[in-house]
Amino acid sequence: MSQDDPIAIRMKDHVATGSVGSGAQARAPALGTRSQNKKPSKTKADEKVMDTNSSSIVSKRSVERLYFEKPHYFRYFVQKPIRRSPLINRGYWLRMHAIEQTVSKFLKEPSEKRKVILNLGCGYDPLPFQYLSKYPEDCQEVTFVDVDYPELMFKKADVILEQSDMKDLIDPIQSKNQNGPVPSLRKAGQVSPFVIRSEKYVGLGCDLRNIAQLNKALDEKLHLGSCLILCTAEVSITYMDVASADALIRWVAQYNDVRFCLLEQVLPEGQNHPFAQKMMQHFEKLGTPLNCVRKYPLLKDQEIRFLQAGFHTAKGRTLWELWQDPYVTGPEVRRRINTVEPFDEWEEFALFSSHYLVLEARKSSAIAPHTHELESFVPKKQSFDQRSNTPTFPAIHSNGMKTTPSVVRTVARDLSEVHYQMVSSEVKSRRRFGAMIRFSDSLVGLHGGIGNEGRLNTTDRYELAGIGAERKIMCNPPLNIQARVYHTVTDLDSFRCLLIGGRTSPDNALRGCWLRRSGQWTSVHELPIPLYRHCATTVAYGTEHAGVLVFGGRTTGGVVVNSWFFWQEPTGWDEVLPTEMITPRFGAAIASTNACCGLLLGGMTEEGALCDEIWGWTIEHGPGRNPKLRLHLQHSLRIAPRMGSCLIWSTAGLLLIGGISNSLLPSGEEILSLSNGHYGQDTEVDMLAPASLKVDFGEDRMLFVGHAVVAIGNTLLLAGGGAVCFSFDMAIPPSDSMEQKRHVVIPAPVDPSRQETTEDNCSERVSRVTIKSAEDFDHLIEQGNPFVVEDLDLGICTKQWTVDELTRKVGPNRLVTVHQARSSHMNFQLKDFEYVKKPFSDFVLAACNGSPEYLRSLSTDKPAEEPARFHDDFPDLQDQFHLPKQLQTVDQNQHSSPLRISGPVNMWLHYDVMANVLCQIVGTKVVALYPPMDAVHFKIPPGSSSSHVNVFHPDKRGHVDYARHHFKAVIKVGDVLYIPPLWLHSVSPLDNLSVSINVFFRNMSTGYSAGRDIYGNRDFQAYENGRKTLEKIVKSIDRLPRDVGSAYLVRLGEELAELGRAHQQEPK
Repeated sequence: MSQDDPIAIRMKDHVATGSVGSGAQARAPALGTRSQNKKPSKTKADEKVMDTNSSSIVSKRSVERLYFEKPHYFRYFVQKPIRRSPLINRGYWLRMHAIEQTVSKFLKEPSEKRKVILNLGCGYDPLPFQYLSKYPEDCQEVTFVDVDYPELMFKKADVILEQSDMKDLIDPIQSKNQNGPVPSLRKAGQVSPFVIRSEKYVGLGCDLRNIAQLNKALDEKLHLGSCLILCTAEVSITYMDVASADALIRWVAQYNDVRFCLLEQVLPEGQNHPFAQKMMQHFEKLGTPLNCVRKYPLLKDQEIRFLQAGFHTAKGRTLWELWQDPYVTGPEVRRRINTVEPFDEWEEFALFSSHYLVLEARKSSAIAPHTHELESFVPKKQSFDQRSNTPTFPAIHSNGMKTTPSVVRTVARDLSEVHYQMVSSEVKSRRRFGAMIRFSDSLVGLHGGIGNEGRLNTTDRYELAGIGAERKIMCNPPLNIQARVYHTVTDLDSFRCLLIGGRTSPDNALRGCWLRRSGQWTSVHELPIPLYRHCATTVAYGTEHAGVLVFGGRTTGGVVVNSWFFWQEPTGWDEVLPTEMITPRFGAAIASTNACCGLLLGGMTEEGALCDEIWGWTIEHGPGRNPKLRLHLQHSLRIAPRMGSCLIWSTAGLLLIGGISNSLLPSGEEILSLSNGHYGQDTEVDMLAPASLKVDFGEDRMLFVGHAVVAIGNTLLLAGGGAVCFSFDMAIPPSDSMEQKRHVVIPAPVDPSRQETTEDNCSERVSRVTIKSAEDFDHLIEQGNPFVVEDLDLGICTKQWTVDELTRKVGPNRLVTVHQARSSHMNFQLKDFEYVKKPFSDFVLAACNGSPEYLRSLSTDKPAEEPARFHDDFPDLQDQFHLPKQLQTVDQNQHSSPLRISGPVNMWLHYDVMANVLCQIVGTKVVALYPPMDAVHFKIPPGSSSSHVNVFHPDKRGHVDYARHHFKAVIKVGDVLYIPPLWLHSVSPLDNLSVSINVFFRNMSTGYSAGRDIYGNRDFQAYENGRKTLEKIVKSIDRLPRDVGSAYLVRLGEELAELGRAHQQEPK
C-alpha cells in the first residue's frame, strides 16, 4: 500500500512531473501485462491508491529541501521538485516528525532481540536510508522492511540500486545469482516477492491483503517471532477494505513483542464537521475513499480496535496534540521550524492536524495480556486537560460516546438552544479573517480579509431586516486603503470606529489606522509599531473620551510582541505601562467588563504554543501621558486555551466564539457564555463562569474560524470565515447554499431565571395620580416613591411652545452651551459628548433633524456660581410657564429650575440629592428609575452620582443588570414627574424634540452639604463626613500587616452593608 497526499496536485500518471523518471515508468509490471481497455476494477482502484504516493512524495521532497539537513533521499524519487505552500509544508513536516519520533524511541529501546521496522504501505518513503545514514550506531542490529504493491516496489528498487549513496548503505545485497548482486530479483518467471534483500534492508512487493504471502515471506527470511518489531503505517491501510485492514492488524498482534504506529485520518467531531466533509469528499473524488475512518472515526474507536486485535495497550493522539506536547515537539524545535519560511496559517494547520491521529499500540511479553491501561511510548506529559485542579466535563460526540474535551470547568447549564436564520446580504466574494464594521442598527459590513483570489480591500454588506428604521446608508472604507487581513475595527460609539493595522504577507505588517466619523473615513495617527493579529477593545480612561486599548499581535517579520497601546482623540497613540510583563502572544481575545476594566484570554506564543492563562486588567493613570495597566491572573475562570476567537458582549452575556484550542472544539463548546447569567458589562471579572450556548445550525455545521461577529440588538451576526482544507484547495464551506448559511443571526436566548430583567416584564409602572391640593402632594412625597401627576395647569407653554415660538422668544442668535453627543446615549463617565456653544436657532433645528444634542440651561449671569432659574434666565418665556398651586411646596423651597431641550439622545443614569419635579412641555419621554439602595448595582464611582450603564439600549455595551427594582414612567405633555432624592433615573425622549422644565427643591430642613451646589446633586453632609471617616479608618489600618488590615476592612464593609440593610427595614 502507498502513502496518501491530502495536499498535492492530482497526477493522472503514476510518475508525472514530480515522481520517478521515465525509465522506471516504461518498465512493465511484474505481475504481467493486462489489456489497457479491460482492466479489472480491482486493479483500477489499486492504481488510484498508488497515485496518492506520487503526489505525497512531491510534498515530502518540498519539506526535505527546506526543513531537513542533507543527505536528502526524496530527491531521487522526485524528478522536478515543487515548493509547496507553507501550510502544506508544515503539515507534512509534522507527519514526518511524528513518525521520526516513534522510530527513534523504538531504536533506543533496550532489547537483546534483533529489531525489525516493518513499513506497511511504504510508498517511495526512504526512511530506512535516512536512519542508516544519520544514526548508524542505533541501527546495528536492525532490519528495515519496506512493503508495498509489487509494481511500486520494483520501481523503488530500481532507484535504490541506481543511486550509490543509497545502495552502499545496504550492501552486501543478497540474491540467488551466485555471480554477484543483480539490479533486482524481478526476472522472467520469478515469483519471489523480494525485490531487494540484504541484512539491513528488505524490499518486499506484496499486496497487504495477501496476509498468507506476507506471513510466509517475512517469517521464512526474518523469523519475526524472535524479533522486537515496530510496524508503521502512514496513511496506507486506511484505503484497504475494513475487514482486510483489521485482519492485517490481528496478524501483527500475533507476535509477542511488537509495536504498531498508525498515522491516518480521524474524525474527532464526526463527518458533519466542515473540514471532515471536505477531506472525505476529496478522497472520494480521487477514487481512494477513506474506508477505515468511517468505521473508526474517533481516537477511542481506534484504541479499542487495536485492543480487540490483541495488543495490550493502545493510545491515540492527534497531530495537533503532538505539536503542543513539549516532549515531542519542544519549544526549541518549534522556534527552529518557524524560522524556515513565513507562516501564519495557524487555524488551518490546527484543523488539519486535529484530523490526523498517531496511534501507538504495544504488545509485549513483559506486559500481562488484556490490560486496559492506555499507554504510549511517547514520554508522559502533563497535558492541558489533565491538571488535577481543573475538572473537565464530558461532551457527546456523533456516535454517542463520551470523551473528555479540553474545556475545563463544569458547565452548570445551557443558556438556551437557539436557531439561526438567513440574513439579506450583498456578498460578492467569500472572505475570511476580515473585520466587521457597524454602520447602523440594521446594517453592517465585512471589510478586507482574504478571498479565493487573495487579499481584499472591499466590503461586503449585510442587512438585518426588521431592525432599525434609519436610512440604509453604508460608508465603506475607501478602496485606497490597502488590502489586508487580521486587522481590527473597534466601535468608539455609534458615530465613530477605528480601523487598526493588519498585514499583507506574514512578513509585512501594517501601521496605518483610519477613523470613521459620521460616515467619513480619515487617516489618523499610525501605530507605534506595525501590528496584525492584535486584539482591541473600547475603554474609558480618566475623564477623556472613549478610546481603544490594543494588545499583542505580530509585527514586521512575524515577531510576536506583548506591547500595550492606547489611542484616543486627539492625542493619538500612547504606550501603556503594564504592572506585569506577560508572555508575548498573538490572536488573543480582549473585552471590557466595565469602563476601564476587562479580560484578556488565550492567544499563541511565537513558537506556536497556546496560552492558557486568563488575565484581568484595569487601566489607570500613570506617569505623564502614559496610562498604567494593572494586571492580575484569573484563577476562578477556567476554560481551555483558544487562539483566534471572538470575545463580545451580547444580550446572551459575554460570549467567547470559535477559534482553535488544544483539541477540536466540540459543537456545544464553540460558543460559550462566560457571564453565566450575569449580563451587565459592569460584571466583575471574578463573577465570570463559562456556560455552553448551543445553536442548532441544522445539517450544515458552522466552521468558527476566520469569522467576524457583531452584536446588534437582540441578535448576533456571524459572517465570513472558513479555511483552506490543507491541499483540498477549497475554502469551507464550498457550496453556495452553505455560503449563505455562514451568515447567520442567532436570536438572543431568554434566561427563565432572569425574566425580571426584561423591561416589559420587570418594570413597575410609576403611579399616575391627580391631586387637588398642596396637602395631597405633600402626603404623596412622604411615601418616598416617584409618581406622575396628571391634569395640572402649567401655563400656556404646553400649547404655544412651537419651534418658531421658542426661537423667537429665546432669540435665534442667543448662544447656548449644548451637549453634542456622538451617539444616541450620553455617558458621563466616558464623556462621549462635547460642550459646544452655538446659536439657539441652530441647536433647535439640528435637534429637530435628529442630531443627538442636549441643552441643560445654566444661569445667564453667573453660570459657574449660581444655579439656573428659568424665570430669570428666560424672561420672555416667564409668563408662559408657572408651577400650579398644588405644587406649593416645590415653589416655596425651590433651589433651581433649568430648562431642558433635547434631540433624540438619552440622558445618562444618575441621581440627584435634591427632590425634583420634571414638568413635560413638548414631546414624550420615558424615564427609568431605581431606588437608592440599587445604586450599588450600577458601579457608581465613589464620590460620583453618575453611572456608565445604558439602561435603555443594553445591546450597545452588554445586557444590563436591572438590579432589584425597576420603575418606568412615560410622561406626556402636561405631566409632572416627582423624583425623590437619590433615586437613580435615566431619560429617553420618544420624539426628535423634547422640552421640559426641571424644578429642584429642598424637602428636608437639614442635612444638605454646606457651600455652593449649582446642580443640586452634591451629596448630603452625612455621606461626605462618612467618606472622610473612612479615609481615617483606612489610614489607621494601614499600620497593620496587609493581610490583617485587609481582613478588618472587609469585615467593616460587611458590617456597614448589614447596617444599611437593617436601616432600610426600619419604619419611616
